[in-house]
Amino acid sequence: MTEARDRLPRRYWMQFSASAVSNLGDGMNAAALPLLAILLTDDARLISAVTFSAMLPWLVLSLPAGVYIDRWNRSRVIVTANVIRAIVYVGIAFGVASNTLGIWGLLPLLLVIGVCEVFFDMSSQAFLPSLVEGHQLQRANGLLYAMEVVLNSFVGLPIGAWLFVVATGVPFGVNGASYALAAIIVIRLSKNLAQPPANPALQPASFKDDFTQGITWLWRHRQLRTLALMLGVTNGALTMSESIFVKFAFEYLGVGPRGYGLLLSAVAAGALLGGLVGDRIAARLGATGAIIISYAIFASTDFVRALFPNIAIVLVMSVTMALAGTVWNVVTVSYRQRVIPSHLFGRVNSAYRFIGTGSMAIGALIGGQLAHHIGLRAPFFIGAGVTAIALLLALPTLLSDDFVLTDPQPAS
Repeated sequence: MTEARDRLPRRYWMQFSASAVSNLGDGMNAAALPLLAILLTDDARLISAVTFSAMLPWLVLSLPAGVYIDRWNRSRVIVTANVIRAIVYVGIAFGVASNTLGIWGLLPLLLVIGVCEVFFDMSSQAFLPSLVEGHQLQRANGLLYAMEVVLNSFVGLPIGAWLFVVATGVPFGVNGASYALAAIIVIRLSKNLAQPPANPALQPASFKDDFTQGITWLWRHRQLRTLALMLGVTNGALTMSESIFVKFAFEYLGVGPRGYGLLLSAVAAGALLGGLVGDRIAARLGATGAIIISYAIFASTDFVRALFPNIAIVLVMSVTMALAGTVWNVVTVSYRQRVIPSHLFGRVNSAYRFIGTGSMAIGALIGGQLAHHIGLRAPFFIGAGVTAIALLLALPTLLSDDFVLTDPQPAS
């Protein structure tokens, strides 16, 4: 009985395959893009601007994007975002190969990619509940995270770094091809997936109504509001250091391009473990316990990385942070997918991501300035302090008797 219930359907595995293809390219890009940035400039502010450009659309567009995601066909949004990203990445590949792309030319292209990321990520999270049963969401998300880590990090990161050394434009061209193939798979999936009939009763009369409804629903939901605020603080704080991590690794850890790719790939072991056992960790600790412990790890590991800039210590701390981050994602994404009504998911999730992810652009901007004016370790120390203070402030709410994540109650 349990095995039949837990068997994930074919349509899920088609989406899984599309994600696998694009994540392989993403992994190559995740290693190659920071290496390209440090090749184009030595200025920590401009290096952090790469992350700022990629994350700025989350701050600007996530709220209005959610309205349209609830109105549009979500599979078509996914396909369109992938096609545009494929074209842009191929353009980056040609620009790098021909030595005509500078840092100021790269930044606006990353803005375009970031816009596509906003629509793609939120549409994908809204799309998944239509592919699996509600009780399968944690397992489905855990498998997706595990796959993303394996192909994005264990496979994609070292290959991307090595290919960058051999031919700087190749990783970006491969990433463009992966997005194109992923779009084809989703097109095939959507043809075999019955679309729910439009329900005029679920469509508010105006954009303003749609826009405010998502924000209001989130703010009235105590658990989701708390998680969104916590995510926003730690994402902004940790991005201070992550946005300049490539320069930190080169100057303090003594790694080169190949070593940087291997370092990122080794760190992915923690994220892989989190994807595979995140639901079990949450079951053992309780969802709220998993949230508290993950947050404490975010603060402590960033502090230790800055205090002891030794490659072995940084590696262990980064692996631990990645494990905690994946456990956090498995718990919180699955919770959102369970508790938010399907017809409101795009709007409510966009409000959540505006708070939780939009802060990364601000963190990157601050991190670059701190690194430039104070030193490369300053973003680590300050980010860790901000995260620790946020946890202390959130603990009374998290530990209260009525803060329950395992049995979500809809907001009024």
